[in-house]
Amino acid sequence: MSSEIDKILEGCVNKVVLIKLKNKSTIRGNLQIFDQHMNLLLTESQDITGDEVKNLDKIILRGDNILIVSPLEKQ
Repeated sequence: MSSEIDKILEGCVNKVVLIKLKNKSTIRGNLQIFDQHMNLLLTESQDITGDEVKNLDKIILRGDNILIVSPLEKQ
């Protein structure tokens, strides 16, 4: 992973992020930690794909499945 991506992700730690996955799912959660493969640990996470919001609590997302990571302002 490039140092620029590391810096962006470091700025998102302990903040709410929006993540789009290859399977077209959209996940929102609090980024706790990441590694060099862009595997992410999220807490208080939710699957917000479609009309129904599903609470997922604590999850690990494999970096290979991630398309986009975007920081969100906490509401």
